[in-house]
Amino acid sequence: MDDLKLLRDLGAELEHQPPATLARQRNRLLTERPRRRRIGWLATALAAAATAIAVAVPTVVLSGHETVPSPAGARPPKVTGTMNILLVGTDSLAGTPRFRKGARSDTILLVHLPADRKQITTVSIPRDSMVQIPRCGSEPARRDMINSAFDKGGLTCTVKTIETLTDVRIDHMMEFDFAAFKEVVDALGGVEVMIRKPIDDPKAKLKLPAGKVLLDGEKALGYMRLRNHGDGSDIQRIKRQMTLLLAMLRKGQSLLDEPGRLRDFLATATKSVKTDPAFDLETMTALAMTMDQPAGFVSTTVPWKPDPRDPNRVVWKQPEAGELFKRFR
Repeated sequence: MDDLKLLRDLGAELEHQPPATLARQRNRLLTERPRRRRIGWLATALAAAATAIAVAVPTVVLSGHETVPSPAGARPPKVTGTMNILLVGTDSLAGTPRFRKGARSDTILLVHLPADRKQITTVSIPRDSMVQIPRCGSEPARRDMINSAFDKGGLTCTVKTIETLTDVRIDHMMEFDFAAFKEVVDALGGVEVMIRKPIDDPKAKLKLPAGKVLLDGEKALGYMRLRNHGDGSDIQRIKRQMTLLLAMLRKGQSLLDEPGRLRDFLATATKSVKTDPAFDLETMTALAMTMDQPAGFVSTTVPWKPDPRDPNRVVWKQPEAGELFKRFR
């Protein structure tokens, strides 16, 4: 069976996922056929983001960004030539009081690059997935939402959890802090985004007209954290975050001819980026070169269904989820 066709058939694309209030839509979710499309805007944005990051971050690395250790102990085997990168977006001030004690991962994305780099696949992992989290340091193993792994053990524990669940080796990991985006956007001189419908959200302190809008750091942060707009789903929120990220990367490219501003921007960006120590200059430069002209992109989400114990949570649907991750090994 063609690998691309199998990937298409396994997961529903992010654009077509339902709102987060699963209880209200339980019956429809269980009967709805996944809709999919080979190249969605989100997949393209992620691929562009990965390429731009691979070009820009080496400078950040040299200026002393923070690194985090890779998981210790037994891990899935490394597959020669392929590369799996876990991207985690965090927000220590998001939403509810439980986030204020310690940040939880707000967005979890697994990017798979095959050996020939001809097909880039991105997999979104719902943060409300109820999973078995392995022991991390002094924290015992437990069943919990997957984003709690970050709260208890940071990026290292998140990687360990994903590897345990998927049996896929994570070669590199990168963490972005949403709170620092305010300073990054201001360092860029603001970014432009296209807004389809007017936004008026008192909770987010955000009021924007429809159309192309220039966002400063404060408005960009509000846009990234916006939760009560559109259908209110996490999927829609992720789309907004990716739109903003892509706009930032495009604006960042315009600084390549302005070394002074570029240095200031990268110095600010170091506050929001953490990687594993092995994601160094040589690795990132090589990655940028191999991703120059990929043949295509596939964006999907882990196959899931409502959790029988709590319809406001999800569990991964088997054997579909297992079949998806087989292609990453």
